Amino acid sequence: MDVTLEATVERVVVYPDRARVTAVADCELETGIHRLLVDELPLVLEPESVRVSGQGTARVRIQSVDVNRHFYTETPAAQARDLELQIEQTQDEMQVLADEMACWQGHGKYLDGLRAATVEFAKGLSRGRTTVTDQVNLLDFLRDQDVQMRTAVRDLKKQERDLKRRLQKLQNELNQQRSARPRERYRAVVEIEVLAAGTFRTEVTYVVHNAGWQPLYDARLRQTDAGQTVELSYIAQITQQTGQDWTAVQLSVSTARPALNQQLPELYPWYLDVYMPPPLPAPQARAKMADRAVMAAPAMAAADAFVMEEASLQVADAEITTASVSSEGTAVTFQVPNPADIPSDGSPHKTTLQQLQLDPKLDYLCMPKHTDAVYRRVTITNSGSGPLLAGSASLFVGDEFIGRTNLAYTPTGGELELLLGVEERITVERELKKREVDKKMLRDVRRTRFGYEMELQNLLGTAVTIELHDHIPVSRNEQIKVRLENARPTPTEQSDLNELEWQLTLPAGAKQTIVYEFVVEHPPALRITGLSE
Repeated sequence: MDVTLEATVERVVVYPDRARVTAVADCELETGIHRLLVDELPLVLEPESVRVSGQGTARVRIQSVDVNRHFYTETPAAQARDLELQIEQTQDEMQVLADEMACWQGHGKYLDGLRAATVEFAKGLSRGRTTVTDQVNLLDFLRDQDVQMRTAVRDLKKQERDLKRRLQKLQNELNQQRSARPRERYRAVVEIEVLAAGTFRTEVTYVVHNAGWQPLYDARLRQTDAGQTVELSYIAQITQQTGQDWTAVQLSVSTARPALNQQLPELYPWYLDVYMPPPLPAPQARAKMADRAVMAAPAMAAADAFVMEEASLQVADAEITTASVSSEGTAVTFQVPNPADIPSDGSPHKTTLQQLQLDPKLDYLCMPKHTDAVYRRVTITNSGSGPLLAGSASLFVGDEFIGRTNLAYTPTGGELELLLGVEERITVERELKKREVDKKMLRDVRRTRFGYEMELQNLLGTAVTIELHDHIPVSRNEQIKVRLENARPTPTEQSDLNELEWQLTLPAGAKQTIVYEFVVEHPPALRITGLSE
């Protein structure tokens, strides 16, 4: 005996690139052999992932589960069927208008016939068969009928335009629904043996594509009575286009990535070869390539502007509801406490997974060679129960939005650095104070001495720690020597590429001057490049 079940999605676990769906259906079963038919499963499911279980007062033995494609005469979705019905009703209304229009057109032909017969009416008047009053009444009748006909035709055309717009809108919505919900779906056929009659709840679990989530963050630096704190909101943006709406489901979000657990990537040979420059194009080909580049530049600029505009229009509004957390191995799953509705239209649904209150390590960072801005840097430790996946973050200082950044993957216990805007109350200036060429040439070597001075000032009411970066030239020729001299204070660190770093503590209202000089030596006849600022 075949038993058709209407399964309802009850639970969904969303992964970064797919989702695991659990649908349930209740039924009454008698003893014997039955086939449970679970219809309207989405086409984007993985047939191999379908699993069936259940429980109830009936004693059931599941014998086999098959998945096959099933075709429908109507689109298997309530919303799509409703759209089809509205389209049919609109088409019927348009047919009524067409019939009325045909009647008025026939009426107009009749009036045209009466007008064509005015010569006969004139003959009747001359022969005394009709009077002038009869002629006037006839003309008034024709005029009134003509006005009535043309008014009716205008109204019908207006109604027709409105119905055509409505029909086009309904047709577009139906096409969108059909693209996500075609008249072809999967069906699960479950062979069971019922040993004792009773009720039975069937659970069908399957994995679907066209669904996933990505992390978004709000990082907010706040000043409290106890000091400064960073409030980090961990938000999941979920989208799905599976062809099946998730209505009032128990939603979970997992950091697991099933696609990476299938097999280890294979290493292929790593070859090196001699570089062979490509042949230069002919002059005409070069000219055409240049013309194409010039023509493409505005389009590329417009595309870049569109991408920037799209990025600027992204909004991270979300209800402030945190999820409970559970760990399974290296993956973390967040259970959303309230039932969630996520339609199958690809629109983003945001839900807050966690809100972390983190103690920041606050210092300041500057690079005066490129800018006189001093950046506020916050270093925080991920004290949450799970990793922070790579994603976009909106940055706030208090209630002021200061920009966006991208966070890298940060495991539990890992450190994360954020630049939270510019601190205008800390200033820095950099100035070239010395550029001298030594007139005494020893061993036929020319020496040029450069001296720089940088001044920091802290206008805040508290002491601050500042990390200052600068550099001196790096020689790429053995005849050119570069040497750092007279650095006060001594740099905390100097890299192999002559990058200089100072770690400074500046009291409230204090100034700090940093002076350093470097010498460049080279043969007089050797012309060098790169010394100009």
